[in-house]
Amino acid sequence: MQSDVDVLAVWCALLPALREQARANGVLDRLDRDAERVRAGGSARQALLKWQPRDAAGELRGWADRPTAGLAGLPGLAHTPGVGAGDYTCPRDRCARRATRDEHGHPPRCPAFGTPMRPA
Repeated sequence: MQSDVDVLAVWCALLPALREQARANGVLDRLDRDAERVRAGGSARQALLKWQPRDAAGELRGWADRPTAGLAGLPGLAHTPGVGAGDYTCPRDRCARRATRDEHGHPPRCPAFGTPMRPA
């Protein structure tokens, strides 16, 4: 069984996709109420049981999992430079989710709390 910290990390990672699906199905207001409950300290486990897709494999891709074969390196450099520095973590220290900057160099945001993630 996953810890509450891990469950909140999964909720955070799934929330953007869940919002898209809920918007398409006309139930975004219900999802937003549940997300607000989680922000206020409610159970992310219950929210996941209610909203997680039934066919989810349980593995989530992070931003760092994307292939980088198309990136070109600068002459003289042994590797392709990153677009940002550092690792980011939950802004409220409530979950174990970690993220890096996106391909444009923007710091990640926490979907569960709607705030920027903080440097680890």
